[in-house]
Amino acid sequence: MKDDFEGVPGGPEKIRGYRGGYLPLRRREIEKGLRDGAVRAVVSTNALELGIDIGALDVSIMAGYPGTIAATWQRAGRAGRRSGRSAAVMVASSAPLDQFVVRNPSYFFDASPERALIDPDNLHILVDHIKCAAFELPFSATETFGRPDAQEILGILSEQGLVHRAGEEAPWTWTNESYPADSVSLRSVSSDNFVIVDITQETRVIGETDFTSGPGTLHPKAIYIVEGQLFQVERLDFEGRKAFVRSIDCDYYTTAITYTKVTPIDTFVSAPLRSHGEVHVVSRVVGFKKIKFYTNENVGSGELDLPEQQMHTTAYWLTIPAGVMGALPFASDDRRDGVVGLAFALKQVAQLLLMCDAHDIGLSINSEETKTASGAVAPQTIFVYDNYPGGIGFSAPLYDVHGELLAHTRTLIAECECESGCPGCVGPIGHTGPLAKAAALRILDILTDGTKDTKATKDTEEIVPF
Repeated sequence: MKDDFEGVPGGPEKIRGYRGGYLPLRRREIEKGLRDGAVRAVVSTNALELGIDIGALDVSIMAGYPGTIAATWQRAGRAGRRSGRSAAVMVASSAPLDQFVVRNPSYFFDASPERALIDPDNLHILVDHIKCAAFELPFSATETFGRPDAQEILGILSEQGLVHRAGEEAPWTWTNESYPADSVSLRSVSSDNFVIVDITQETRVIGETDFTSGPGTLHPKAIYIVEGQLFQVERLDFEGRKAFVRSIDCDYYTTAITYTKVTPIDTFVSAPLRSHGEVHVVSRVVGFKKIKFYTNENVGSGELDLPEQQMHTTAYWLTIPAGVMGALPFASDDRRDGVVGLAFALKQVAQLLLMCDAHDIGLSINSEETKTASGAVAPQTIFVYDNYPGGIGFSAPLYDVHGELLAHTRTLIAECECESGCPGCVGPIGHTGPLAKAAALRILDILTDGTKDTKATKDTEEIVPF
């Protein structure tokens, strides 16, 4: 019998890969193989978790802590869904969150699964929901839909030719030929995806990725992997949302270098050292590194010039006053390393407190490491923002647990057994300098103790203890 999946990269094998970017045909083939036993093992992302009968698997091996208690139990539950005994093994990485869990197993085994966070009033999400609702049933002239003014949103949709009403009191009726649910993505806020096209022999689509991840994974010369088969991106058509790739044999993968700048637009609430509000995020992929398989050596790099991606979202930000920066007994480069290391650890603790995935929140540090006219160093700001357009409610709780956030961050860094910093506290070697750990701890000590530098200039800001 002719193989229905002939020509699909990877082919039907005993060990398969699985992730959301694979085409539906490939995913259904792998799922069928798991059910009938043709596939004996699968290396997967969390795409193989929800609503899929994945057969009688015996063992689930997790490469690192998934990020939340709920996700860990869900991935462990991939095995043993039928009958008989099963096992779940978690292999911790050097990431701070992984190290915390293995050192404090009671946190995992004695705690309840976390709450889920979503902001239904996020305008990007709400507008799509109103479109789908209007397609199903007309909206009355007084009907509401969440906290924002639904009638105002319907008015905007009317200007776009999507809904219409005959008079002031008449209902809003869907008048467009499109089916709005087709443009709603269950995986991301935006439904705008990049399609990956293989041009090695014959032109064919082999995968897709969401718009936000596109520039970082599909930039020119990027290595794109499909079930162990390597492809190199030859051209990224940003406007057409297509990446053209060709099969390649190499011993490295690529990782993007991204520059991100965050600018506050509106401060919702503010207190000494902390703020929460709306921000404008501009990110751009400026280069890439070639990382060798197995050894993780950096074997090359390249520069890129891709279009900027812009996003309005919400953020929590920590301001390190100029007086604190000036009080640090370190050189300017070491002070900067201390801020970078502090930001790295802060994000790890934020994930734990927010109970979210690492990709749910973004991190950015302002670039003001210059001296003022009076000779004092400039203040530094660390932004932790919702990595979704409009925000979905992750950053707001950080403002409320500000003191706890700093205290846990200090504990994470101080209790790490390394001498000068590592991936378990302030970041991997090469990410920061040898004094990053000491500088980060000194910053936290000053902030949490409310210490003031007696030698600071008139630019020094007052430090208020918690």
